[in-house]
Amino acid sequence: MSKSELNTDVIIIGAGPAGCVAAALLNAKGHRVRILEREHFPRFSIGESLLPQCMEFLAEANLIDTLQSAAGRHYFQPKHGAAFVRRDEYSDFDFRQKFSPGWGTTYQVTRASFDQVIAQEVERRGVEICWGHQVKDVELNDGAAQVTVQPDSGEPYRLNGQFILDASGFGRVLPRLLDLDRPSDFPSRTSLFTHIADGIVPDEFDRDKIRITIQHQHSDVWFWLIPFANGRSSIGVVATDDFFADKD
Repeated sequence: MSKSELNTDVIIIGAGPAGCVAAALLNAKGHRVRILEREHFPRFSIGESLLPQCMEFLAEANLIDTLQSAAGRHYFQPKHGAAFVRRDEYSDFDFRQKFSPGWGTTYQVTRASFDQVIAQEVERRGVEICWGHQVKDVELNDGAAQVTVQPDSGEPYRLNGQFILDASGFGRVLPRLLDLDRPSDFPSRTSLFTHIADGIVPDEFDRDKIRITIQHQHSDVWFWLIPFANGRSSIGVVATDDFFADKD
């Protein structure tokens, strides 16, 4: 086998939470796993308000202790529900008030820190993450997969695996390379977002909940407010492309 061609059991595209949880589970079963990640962590990403079901997957991968030990120093905000606002109407849900087993709490996280914490723990367990390695081509044949990979620096190489898992999220690597992308029937939407010093008064706002506000004049426009534990929040607005075009 030449240096330009490598083998593994499972190829995973993307070192975000989905890819790393899958890698942790497979690694624990004794499978050789290699993650290909085109970015270098830490990097900014949205998707900052987790759901309790996320904790189930992290627990299955034995990553709960890793998350909880990092929560304080990375200002992960405990979360136990969601609140919804429209005009003067208000409704909230407490995830702990449920009738089934499982987690009722989770966290609101800065994804740059959260993703890096999980990835570092998976690497510590022996999973190889190739940072700055982008999948350029894929071939599926005879029950196996071969991908062509381009590192940030150096020559491209081929990686062979028995299985391939696409955890690239918005990158949609396999759908793009295998021509599986299909147009959506849903209206196209755009989001604008940032992080702010929120100035929230604790007695007037529950930081343990994400807040969703519906724009009172446009029912298809909504805002999120996701507090973190350091006095900052993620804030964003989601609307159709036409709505934003009218505001130019």
